[in-house]
Amino acid sequence: MTIVEGTEMTVPPTEPRHIALRFTDGQVREFDADPEEAILTAAKRAGHTLVSQCTVGTCGTCVGTLIDGAAEMPAGQLSALSKDEVSAGQRLLCQTRALRDSSFDLEYPSTLLEAHPPVAFRAKISRLSWVADTVVELELKVPKTIKFGFAAGQYCRIQVPGTEEWRSYSIASGEHERFRLTFLIRILPSGVMSDFLRDGARTGQVLDLEGPLGGFVLEPAPRPTILMAGGTGLAPMLSMLDRLRTVQPTPPILLLFGCNRPAELFHEDELAARVSFIPTLEVRTVLMDNEGRDDLPAGTPLSVLHPGDVLPDTVAYLCGPPPMIRAAEERFGELGLPAHDIRAEQFVPSEN
Repeated sequence: MTIVEGTEMTVPPTEPRHIALRFTDGQVREFDADPEEAILTAAKRAGHTLVSQCTVGTCGTCVGTLIDGAAEMPAGQLSALSKDEVSAGQRLLCQTRALRDSSFDLEYPSTLLEAHPPVAFRAKISRLSWVADTVVELELKVPKTIKFGFAAGQYCRIQVPGTEEWRSYSIASGEHERFRLTFLIRILPSGVMSDFLRDGARTGQVLDLEGPLGGFVLEPAPRPTILMAGGTGLAPMLSMLDRLRTVQPTPPILLLFGCNRPAELFHEDELAARVSFIPTLEVRTVLMDNEGRDDLPAGTPLSVLHPGDVLPDTVAYLCGPPPMIRAAEERFGELGLPAHDIRAEQFVPSEN
């Protein structure tokens, strides 16, 4: 989290601002926003529903990129965006006020919410497996009476039983497995969800969920695709791989996956299996500390990216901790990838 720095108002504060939102499918939504009105609120008032969750600036779900005009978030407020991301034009639309007529890019298609509206539902734990010292794979069985679907890359909120706490996790299963959802969850030394999964969760237990949520979604297209994942950031990439293998022709796919140490590494066999049935897939696995695993390089997922991997029409999807995301965005930019072809979902750690 960072504290937002304010900017000085430069236009009369009473004039409405004309706002344009451009989606990845080329559709544009236009409306007016009052000077003190958040973009997200103004869009809703105009009948346009956008991807959002917390609406208080802490989850980062409603992020858009300012491409024209001027817009600011309230100074002194906690934000899920870093100062570098704000400097690069990113704004949380639930908090952003336009200073003049402005345009934003959104990293999801205009039809996303129509195709997959969020719903609240209950699901049973059908499997809980420790796949590494610090990672649990949670499988939930969703009743087929629930009208639920999602796009690869989206996430769900799960309520921790016996508490009012909710946690967000990316869906690791494929879009066709909407009634059997899997999640990869990092287990912390202490924390309400970690404690529940470690000590209280059992097969058959019912959990409350909300989803799908988020605008970090795969754009299925036969373009060279780079997927970069740190730790449990692998979850949305697994879902994206399932979708990409159905694209014709299947594009070249490079998955860069890193963990901290051998005991935290997981799904090596799973990834090897996917390489066997997706001929265009290459996987490079890396460990920060590779002691005992000399067969794997030491470093970060970014350290095994080579300049020749990035072609003019490449699109990159990133999921992991904020430092990895920021470094990767900078590197892909240096290698000539336009900002709109770098899609990112970063972990926002909970306080407990």
